[in-house]
Amino acid sequence: MTVNSTGEQNRIAGRDFNENKIRIDQFDGRNTINVSLPEKEVDKRLLVKAQRKELNSLVTAIADADAGDNEAFIVWQKVHAEIGVTCIGDMTVNQYRTTVSYLQAMLDRCKEKDASKALVSLLLRNSQDSEIRQKLIRYCHINFGTGRLNDLTRPQLQLALSWLDQHSHDDDQSTALPTITRLNFVTLLRTYPIVIYGAFIVGFIAGALIFLIDKDI
Repeated sequence: MTVNSTGEQNRIAGRDFNENKIRIDQFDGRNTINVSLPEKEVDKRLLVKAQRKELNSLVTAIADADAGDNEAFIVWQKVHAEIGVTCIGDMTVNQYRTTVSYLQAMLDRCKEKDASKALVSLLLRNSQDSEIRQKLIRYCHINFGTGRLNDLTRPQLQLALSWLDQHSHDDDQSTALPTITRLNFVTLLRTYPIVIYGAFIVGFIAGALIFLIDKDI
């Protein structure tokens, strides 16, 4: 079977498409058409000075943020293993973006870890009282499934700190109320001693009279 179609009278392409020439010879369902797309060229150029400088800056930032847990040479070892090279001199331009993303993610994790450590330290410092500490641990168990502060995420630690601040504020208010009442009475006594003592004497006399009247009755 032979089908020829040329120009504007192309019945195969229809109105949407005009093909200069289509020729199909003896085609049936058993035939397979392989379409090959051109492979994307890999940029095998080595890194330039500015790119190496950027990578070194990220590695230094990670080492500083991790407080000595990840020294620069350890970070580089992880990078080499991830990218599949033995040194930065073997790294190509094509691998640069992947390396930057990997180091940036590592830096973000270090910052998150550092922020969590600061929150844990603040929680421990603000809950030195044993009773408050037990209440804090109980709150974490109920809401987060564990009382180990080091196992909590940063958002969970922030919620725990917010709860602790509110709890401490409520305790301070309940303790301050009797103190305020006592101070107000002392202030009145010092400001109006004659009136206070006079009212006390009048009350004492009235109470005595009522007692005597009740006794006579």
